[in-house]
Amino acid sequence: MTIGRAILQGFAIARRTRSAVWVLLLVNLGLAAWAASPIYSGILSFTGHSLMSQALASGFPTDWLIDFSFNNKGVFDHYAAIILWFGLVSLPVNAMLAGGVLARFRTPEQRYSLGDFFRNAGRYATRMLWLMVIGLVCYWIVFRVLNKGLGDLTDKWTRDWLDDRPVFWVQLGAGLLLLVALGFVNVVIDYARVRVVMDDTTGAVQAFLGSLGFALGRFGRAVTAWAIPSLGGLALLGIYLLAGPRLRELAEEAHSRVTPAVWLALVFIGHQAIMWGRYWFRVAAWASEWSAFASHKPEIRN
Repeated sequence: MTIGRAILQGFAIARRTRSAVWVLLLVNLGLAAWAASPIYSGILSFTGHSLMSQALASGFPTDWLIDFSFNNKGVFDHYAAIILWFGLVSLPVNAMLAGGVLARFRTPEQRYSLGDFFRNAGRYATRMLWLMVIGLVCYWIVFRVLNKGLGDLTDKWTRDWLDDRPVFWVQLGAGLLLLVALGFVNVVIDYARVRVVMDDTTGAVQAFLGSLGFALGRFGRAVTAWAIPSLGGLALLGIYLLAGPRLRELAEEAHSRVTPAVWLALVFIGHQAIMWGRYWFRVAAWASEWSAFASHKPEIRN
């Protein structure tokens, strides 16, 4: 199977398994709402039912934010800690959900209940968590070797250069090398997840080593199957970043009481649609990787 056909098959599988996308979106929305609830409660207790609470519905005045931080010492550090902890919680949660999504690829044409999803998520949870730990260790090594080691080396190398332009290009090259290395780690961990579910009995370490060999031996194929769907998710994020501020400006410029609320609702709905699309492209990337990997393992294809 060519890589183009594998990607097309991956998109077809993702289209048939879009119910898994809803699970990813709703679980992560639940985590986000849980993390945001202390922040919402803090702002609500400070504003109550004042006119400022109505103004916050259509904008976020800088003067009010300064006043809020002045009257609530250390509140931003507290909220930052809450967001950090919930961010850490989302890592193992999404690692376990990956097992439920990938198991769906075995029989995408058959009915798949929510109970089946979470049973499969639990079935592969231990191995997915171990892969998460292996991935975090790999990310740490990359940052340690490239970001710290290579950064110190380039600083030492260019310390006495008088022209800033070659210094910029050297530092840019080091930064791009870091991004490539991080992306490669992501590719390897993705294929390791695929192999855990596809082989079913494979352990986390064995799956990691096997996916590393596959990614190195068929680098172009492995990276392309991951990159093309992932670029779709990045494109959606770019659209939102460009359109979101403009929608907020329109809401702030509206003169009636109803129009700002409508624009605010459109911003919220648009943001959730973008998030759903990004999760769909994430599932499409896994499905493309599944197809690319399965074409080299005909004995376990479904």
